[in-house]
Amino acid sequence: MYEAGNHLLVCAEYSDPELHKHNAAHIMISLDDKIDIMTRSERKKCHGIVIPSGVEHTANTDKNKVLIFLFDNTTTIAKQIKNLAILSDEAVNEVIKAYYCFENGDKSNSCYREFIECVYKCANLSIVENIVLDNRIKSAITYIQSNLHEQITCSDVANHIFLSEGRFSHLFKEQVGMTFSAYLIYQRIMKTYTEIINGKSITEASIEAGFSSSTHFAETNKRIFGLSASAIKKDLIFYKIAEI
Repeated sequence: MYEAGNHLLVCAEYSDPELHKHNAAHIMISLDDKIDIMTRSERKKCHGIVIPSGVEHTANTDKNKVLIFLFDNTTTIAKQIKNLAILSDEAVNEVIKAYYCFENGDKSNSCYREFIECVYKCANLSIVENIVLDNRIKSAITYIQSNLHEQITCSDVANHIFLSEGRFSHLFKEQVGMTFSAYLIYQRIMKTYTEIINGKSITEASIEAGFSSSTHFAETNKRIFGLSASAIKKDLIFYKIAEI
């Protein structure tokens, strides 16, 4: 798992996670054979795919190693991913080549940047700065991310930026593209992953991120990402890089 400024990259070997959806757009790249992607309405077998936020899906990787890029809905990358799309084998091969150059290199920020820029190019995504227009929402996001370990509420954040709870809820969803509660859950999961990367146990990481227990995290993670806590411990490879 790689932690970066606007996304998380998971290097996983898993199969048959349950049908799920989450508030993150993502790109999946198989480093080996084709993976089987299923949604409520269609089934696709491919080496690479782009999936928008909120699309219910599952993937059978048949134990192939897969790169999964997760993009927060507040990022401009996520906002560009509006439709489920298959990546060409040529594009996938370019990404795989760039990945192994990074993996076998010094894993510096500059090397990772070259790799992720290759991913964006191959997925026809533009590299632009994240845009959340309203300064009050920017302040709210900073407050949320700084207080995940606390039991913060929608009312707490609204008060912090001097808005009524109703006005804040409406403005937050308009700007971010998801509800406050959905965003909070997503950020807590990402925080837990980050703390695991930093060497903490799942229990320690869960509490640090604001979950009441590791069981609470496991249940939420299963519902959102279709992965069990045991899968995280067994099948995910964790790495740490600096933010880019």
